[in-house]
Amino acid sequence: MTKRDVASWTSMICGYCNVGKSEEALGLFERMKLEGLQPNEFTWNVMIAGFARSGDINAVFALFGRMNKEGLVPDLVTWNAIISGFVQSQCPFEALNLFGNMLVSGIKPNHVTITGLLPACGLTGSNQIHCLIYRLGLDVNVFFASALIDTYSKCGSVKDARNVFDKMMQVEGVQADDATLTSVLSACSHSGYVEKGLKIFRLMKQSYGIEGAKEHYACVIDMLCPSGRIVEAYELVKEMPFEVTDSIVGAFFNGCNVHGRKDLTNLMSKQILKMELKRPGGFVTLSNIYAADGEWEEVENVRKLMKEKKIHKKPGFSWARRGAFVGE
Repeated sequence: MTKRDVASWTSMICGYCNVGKSEEALGLFERMKLEGLQPNEFTWNVMIAGFARSGDINAVFALFGRMNKEGLVPDLVTWNAIISGFVQSQCPFEALNLFGNMLVSGIKPNHVTITGLLPACGLTGSNQIHCLIYRLGLDVNVFFASALIDTYSKCGSVKDARNVFDKMMQVEGVQADDATLTSVLSACSHSGYVEKGLKIFRLMKQSYGIEGAKEHYACVIDMLCPSGRIVEAYELVKEMPFEVTDSIVGAFFNGCNVHGRKDLTNLMSKQILKMELKRPGGFVTLSNIYAADGEWEEVENVRKLMKEKKIHKKPGFSWARRGAFVGE
């Protein structure tokens, strides 16, 4: 390339940011300016979003300030980039604070803003955003609704999650998808609404034309086991049209352990001998159940099986005061 313009510099910067190399991207950004080229709004947004995704809050606000000083007023795209970046880097409180600043500055959020912000509400337990959505007059489409249902699920607000789901179903042309139903079933599981969850699960094919996937079955197993309905969970596992996953096995064994169903533990343990499980969770839980009953021969059998399948349990870690990891 004989001449590098703003577009080519921005393309390179974007590439570095997309692979998490924000510092290298910043180096290019500064070189671009030294060569007499002024970044446009898109370049600034790429840089800000890159540092936001990496959780570097100081760098984000430093760039934000520089952008203002250079006469570029942050628009909705810029605000959305920062909010989304903070959420992706697990900085939910910063995302919510920034959203408040955005409203104060007079910028009206759109669907992109709210969809990006909803996971932060789920992480912080804030369920007030639904009122804001309606005050802003934003239409609730299927993607929007799925994110909102997931947020209420994580906040334990199953009634609100179900209300959003029901309203979505009443809108002509709007159809639930896999993700929406997973979120609803998860909300029922977290809140102990077993019968409601089972009803939705059983009507998935008939009412919504959706076949049960592994995620849906996992939610239902996780719903049944804590409530002591281990036999139903076992029957559901047996009728699954695909191989049982590690998470389902782990949830089932935990339920058996809590409710003293050693008989079902033994039945399931025979089945997992034939499975190609990749993670240690289910095996470790099974081993712990046997160990609690003093059945050391069975514990050893489980360990041998894990060794044969080349499944290894990683050592645990705890967070020491000074910020160093210490093995447990």
